[in-house]
Amino acid sequence: MKTMNALQTLFTVLILTLTTACSDDDKDTNNSVPDSRNVKYEITGNATGTYDATYITGSNTGANAIPTSLPWTKEIVAQAGNFVAGLNCSVTGATPGKTITAKIYVGGVLKKEQTETVQANGIAIIVGLQYVLK
Repeated sequence: MKTMNALQTLFTVLILTLTTACSDDDKDTNNSVPDSRNVKYEITGNATGTYDATYITGSNTGANAIPTSLPWTKEIVAQAGNFVAGLNCSVTGATPGKTITAKIYVGGVLKKEQTETVQANGIAIIVGLQYVLK
């Protein structure tokens, strides 16, 4: 339980960082077509255990979810002024060597993806997966 509380605290701090720290990595240099405001977060993988997910909502706040199984998805509509889509996730109590994958789709198009492998301690964490909306 202490591990999950620590992970939730870590995710909360990181989600706040995501909402205030933007990168130019994802910006379109011609800026001609804005991104869709429809965002889908997805977690997949072959790891079984206890999951936790933190994501940026459509109103630019952090929210926590406890997926009970994979695949897990959450769809939001980013309101005007919300410029970052962000997802953190973890699995604990999983078999080492298994994987989890986090994805961010915008307008039905995959924009960001990250896969992590469960370590010897039974934990895999994906932190700071983000996409800056145009």
